Amino acid sequence: MRRPDSVKAHPAGVSPFGVMDMVGNVWQWTDEYLDEHTREEILRGGSYYQPQGSIWYFPQAHKLNEHGKLLLMAPSKDRSRALGFRCVADVQ
Repeated sequence: MRRPDSVKAHPAGVSPFGVMDMVGNVWQWTDEYLDEHTREEILRGGSYYQPQGSIWYFPQAHKLNEHGKLLLMAPSKDRSRALGFRCVADVQ
C-alpha cells in the first residue's frame, strides 16, 4: 500500500475553512460501533487502500456525508497505514 501524501500536498482541495486533506489519503476514525455481536470503527474520508474482492466488506465512502465501517477482530484497536484521525476544536 502506498504511503499517505504529505500534509498540504493538495492545496487545490482546501476547504472553505482552510482545512486540508478531508477526503482521500487515509480514512478518518470518527466513532466506534458496538453491539453484542459486532465491533466496528466508523470511518470517513476515503483512503488509497482499495480492498479487493468484496466491496460489501468495506465500501468506499469518498464523501464526508458518507461513512465506511471497518470490522474489528480483536479487543484492541487495529493498526493500519490507511487509518488516521483528525483533532478538532470549536471556533469562537
